[in-house]
Amino acid sequence: MRYLINKELQEVADDTPIKPQDEILEILDEDPARKHSKNLCYRKELIRTLDETISYCKIEMLPKAVIGTLLIPDKQTPLTSTISVQFYLESKHLIIIDDAKHLAETKALLLDKSFALMGDSYRFFFEFLESLINGDTVFLQNYEKRLATMEESMSDMLPRELSMDVTRDRRELLMYHSYYQQLMDMFEILSENITQFFPDEYSSQFQRLLGRVDRLYDNTQMLREYAHQIREMQQSQIDLHQNDTMRILTVVTTIFFPLSLITGWYGMNFKNMPEIHHPFGYFILIIVCVVIVLGEIIYFKKKGWL
Repeated sequence: MRYLINKELQEVADDTPIKPQDEILEILDEDPARKHSKNLCYRKELIRTLDETISYCKIEMLPKAVIGTLLIPDKQTPLTSTISVQFYLESKHLIIIDDAKHLAETKALLLDKSFALMGDSYRFFFEFLESLINGDTVFLQNYEKRLATMEESMSDMLPRELSMDVTRDRRELLMYHSYYQQLMDMFEILSENITQFFPDEYSSQFQRLLGRVDRLYDNTQMLREYAHQIREMQQSQIDLHQNDTMRILTVVTTIFFPLSLITGWYGMNFKNMPEIHHPFGYFILIIVCVVIVLGEIIYFKKKGWL
């Protein structure tokens, strides 16, 4: 799929003659990208990038082109799904390469009205990179709200359920933390513009993007620490609950320990135990046990153990 950037993303056929002033955008799957790479300045470098497994975001600045890869977490299911995108930019020619699964989504993004009036490939490329982080501030705010809800409902949620939710969010935030770190490295390289591939005004533009991603990176770090604090608070509550349970069990055991001692004492069944033959021995023993239990309860309450 080929489009003219300088003509409001007008679609043209592959065999349509291209004028010198035309700015071209191609959105391709991997196999067509290999076939269309014959006339590129850095065909070998592009083929090498296509042969590699995309495992992170990176960029390579060449004298007359820019080649890179993007591994973008899917915001719906970031732990199980990622979007792999490769790009190649040389003068007046931008190629975006995506896998067949997400090609339609990428095409819909790049053909949006906001990209239709870019005018040149440099600006289009910059806007494409900026679109990677558009809305991410609100996206991270949703994480913050979800974590705040977990904190407020900590006493109502089951410990296992809360632990699973916090662990999932921490893993997702770790993924975005790494993603923003990689974007920061990319934008830093682009802002330096060591090959002078981009016009001078784009150095400050990429520096601005670097600042935005840096703030997102710091935000994810803060949210990860917040999730860690919630998990520590949950563990503290569990420990307090366990301590209360152990304290109650200890007090109950202590209360009934004298009764166990009396039971064992009178269970020895010696012949010359006068209390056994006393007519009121049974009732006297009951009164003694009740007095002992009540005395212990009063003592424990004064000490604050009950």
